Amino acid sequence: MFTLQNFFHLLVRLLAALLVSHFIVVHDAEETWMELFTKNYYYWSLLYSMAIAFLLIESVYRVTNYLNAVFLGFSLSRERFKAQFYKGFVFTGILAFVLATILFWANGQNILESNYFKKLYASILLFIFTVNVIYMLYYYYVFIPKTRYQVLRLDQYTLSNETSNLPAVIYLENRLCIAIDFRGIKSYLSHSIEESMRLVDPENYFQINRRVIVHRAAILSVKPFGLRQLKIELSIGLNIPQSVELIVSKRKMVVCKQWLIGNS
Repeated sequence: MFTLQNFFHLLVRLLAALLVSHFIVVHDAEETWMELFTKNYYYWSLLYSMAIAFLLIESVYRVTNYLNAVFLGFSLSRERFKAQFYKGFVFTGILAFVLATILFWANGQNILESNYFKKLYASILLFIFTVNVIYMLYYYYVFIPKTRYQVLRLDQYTLSNETSNLPAVIYLENRLCIAIDFRGIKSYLSHSIEESMRLVDPENYFQINRRVIVHRAAILSVKPFGLRQLKIELSIGLNIPQSVELIVSKRKMVVCKQWLIGNS
């Protein structure tokens, strides 16, 4: 779903590509900026360079989102930084060279005989590195837990007889276990998902996949999803990140149906 936030992010990427492409075009021009603005070739060059710059930014953006999914959110691990370097920096650097080669070829030039490596490629690599750093800092801010949440053990929930104080959903985010009670209050748990499942009442809780445990009272609806899967919608007020999928895995679908029917 294309949201206002998606549109804002797209606009930022386009503006960044426009700004970078402008400096690429004018970096060794003899004319002043005002003189260049009157030349038709400036706008054609700007268009070509902007298209390439946008594709490079988009490459880093897509790679970073992919790695966030693989690593279950942004993580400060050596494996994550290594993956970001090879996929976000090295791959995008190669992509920049390939796109520039195509552009030179379309203009009847050989990139190896040009000043591309002497004057431009180092700056382009610096630009790609900077985009990687910016996205990593951005997702660090988005994914790293905020200290306003408290850390609890599951037995601290059960000290209260109020159902509203019980976890409605328990999920894994950025390798941390988070619980949301029926009042919508979030807490960090000092357990893994597997440990949490062993501590809760299996009559009322079910682990729908490797990242999510739900309480039956928190389920608003269950709908078919894809081939032999179920999608769960939670009660209003129980907001979890969009990256956490409420999809019952194929191998648990039959057991989940039995669990849902068991106490209905």
